[in-house]
This record gives sequence, structure tokens and C-alpha cells, in this order.
Amino acid sequence: MKSFYNIVLALSGLALFYVSTMRFIDPSAASFLKTHLADDGNVLTIEMMSEIRGIGAEMVLSGIVAFLGIFMPRFRVTAFVVLSVLFVGIVLGRSVSWVADGVPDESLFMPLTHEAILAAVNVFCLAYILIKERNSPGERSVAAM
Repeated sequence: MKSFYNIVLALSGLALFYVSTMRFIDPSAASFLKTHLADDGNVLTIEMMSEIRGIGAEMVLSGIVAFLGIFMPRFRVTAFVVLSVLFVGIVLGRSVSWVADGVPDESLFMPLTHEAILAAVNVFCLAYILIKERNSPGERSVAAM
């Protein structure tokens, strides 16, 4: 199971780094801005860049947490908690947006699918670790590995 944990953490970390580094380093490269900036009247304001970089930095740090969970077994539960909250939150937010705002462009279906899969496997790993610890409380540090 340790290998599965590491694969989930690695995929989650890589996904977060892939998405967030462009937002953090160059907010104008964020894919969701293409339609906004296509209109000549729309510009990227300092406030918008600040918001985009803020979320990008949060996601970069979450990716670091994922990698810490791989290399520091005692940090694994924390990593799964952070990643579960992050990915479930993203999927929940997109779902609420679909209901409240309407169905977005097809280009967001693939990211939603990936985020939903990552949310599910992170929640599964977290639940598995917590259930395993509950059933064997004397082996807490072993269960987290």
C-alpha cells in the first residue's frame, strides 16, 4: 500500500505543480484568461494578478506538501488531509458553478475529471490510513508509513 500512497502523492503533487506554476510565475498565461483577454477592452489588472498568484502559490505549496508526504512518512496523513481538502474543494466549487452559472466550455471537462479522480484517491488513502490506525492503535507510526 505504501507504493500506492506514493503514486497518489506524486501524481497529486505533479498535477498541482503543473497547474500552479504558470499561475504563480505568469498570471497572464492562465488558460481561463484566454477568453477574457481576447476582448481588447479587457485587461489584466494588478488585483487580478494578485488573486491568481495567491491561488497559484497556495497550490504550489500544496504540491510541496504532497512531496513531503512521500519523503517523510510521518507527514503522510497531513499530506492526504491537505490534498483531500484541496481537490474536494475544487470539485465542489466547479460543481456549484455548473449549477449556479451553467455548464462551462468543454475544455474544463478533462480537468474536472482529473481533479475528481485525484479527490477520490486522496480521500480513499486518507480513510484507509485512518481506519487502519483505528484498528491497530499501538502501531500508529507503522500505519502512517
